[in-house]
Amino acid sequence: MILKARKFFSFLCFGLFAFALLGYGEEKKADLYAPVYTQPLSAQPLKGAFSRVIELPFKLIKWPMDQGIIFTENHRLDKKTIWLYEESLKQGIKPLFGFTDLSALPFFGAELNLLALAKQKEKYPDFFATTTLLYCPTVFFEVGSEIGAQRIGGTGFHTKGIFDYDLQQKEPFYGIGPHTSRGNGTSYRMETTQVGARAGYEFSPTIDLEAGFDYKKVNILNRTHDGKGDIRGIFAGQNIPGIGGDDLLNYSLTLGRDTRDSKDEATKGSYQKLLFRFTDGVNGSPARFLKYQIDMAKYFRLASPRRIFVARLFAEHNETIDGNLPFYEMAKLGGAGTNTRDSETARAFVYNRFYGQSALLLNLEYRYTVMEYKAFKVKTAFFSDTGEVFGKIHQFRLKDLRESYGVGLYISYARNSLLNFSVAHGNEGTRFYVKNKLAF
Repeated sequence: MILKARKFFSFLCFGLFAFALLGYGEEKKADLYAPVYTQPLSAQPLKGAFSRVIELPFKLIKWPMDQGIIFTENHRLDKKTIWLYEESLKQGIKPLFGFTDLSALPFFGAELNLLALAKQKEKYPDFFATTTLLYCPTVFFEVGSEIGAQRIGGTGFHTKGIFDYDLQQKEPFYGIGPHTSRGNGTSYRMETTQVGARAGYEFSPTIDLEAGFDYKKVNILNRTHDGKGDIRGIFAGQNIPGIGGDDLLNYSLTLGRDTRDSKDEATKGSYQKLLFRFTDGVNGSPARFLKYQIDMAKYFRLASPRRIFVARLFAEHNETIDGNLPFYEMAKLGGAGTNTRDSETARAFVYNRFYGQSALLLNLEYRYTVMEYKAFKVKTAFFSDTGEVFGKIHQFRLKDLRESYGVGLYISYARNSLLNFSVAHGNEGTRFYVKNKLAF
């Protein structure tokens, strides 16, 4: 009976396939008796109140977009803006703008190409020297500099020195582990100064190995913000390592591979990043731990560059060695994750919502280009974020997984993200984001 059923199913599939082929062939033949229209066909209006209700939201979106395109075209705003931006880059100034996860306030700043400003870039094409300034009122102030060389001696060797100063005015903290409560949340001020060096070898345009060494000083400045209590008081009965700040020495090794066709608006390819870092506390700091981190993503084209499916996996584990792991160095989940220093992407939860010794996160996203105008693109996105923080690896529990799902609207120009509007929902509520880049 099973064999007969299988034969019948195979025959049925073959029949359907043959029928489809015949239908396709008939579809291509000219119909000698087809009606001939002397006037162009006009679109028939949707009938019924229900159909008009469905159509209305799309009309409300389409009308302002059409008007914006017409206004931009009439006044050449796109060309003027692009010309100003390109001229600014030629002079060595790259404007920076965006929104933080902590507040609706925008941050702004600039990246200064010091060699271009000094008119020396063409003379020393393999050298670079940059300074970046970022500021968000009442939220943070950052300044960083890099100086180094790439393709040393015509090879893949590269090296650089770094300096970073970072003042976070209200960094959120809700406790350690997967079962913390937002009701116990508070914030603290953190001041970080980092000086170091990096050196590596680029084996090909897609594969790079880099080693680093740096000194990092962290000051935790306890303050009360927005009516919340001091972090020392709220979590007085808990062991929060690093609450007094630390002096740290970091030794790192990073292996990266990137085959994406665009780092900001990829439509194919993948990236993999493996990080190993040993951190040792100095000047009385008890910090001493190893950090293992994996970050990888694959971009699938679904029959067209307009339809992209992205799968991203992030995993981190920190192992103490006769010392402790400062809480600010733990794996963190929550927020949009669009900046390298942010906690990882879990969009239905607030920034820094979960701290843990380890973390596992899976991001899935479908992006569809709904409109193209010259180099401008508008995409819709449907996404889900699933992950959790935990202690030791054997303490991972499926019941502790936190999920978020939502939709987004992405606007880009020449494969560079301009605006990212997204909304995500989870068991702690709904969150809205306005960003100027994508998380991955």
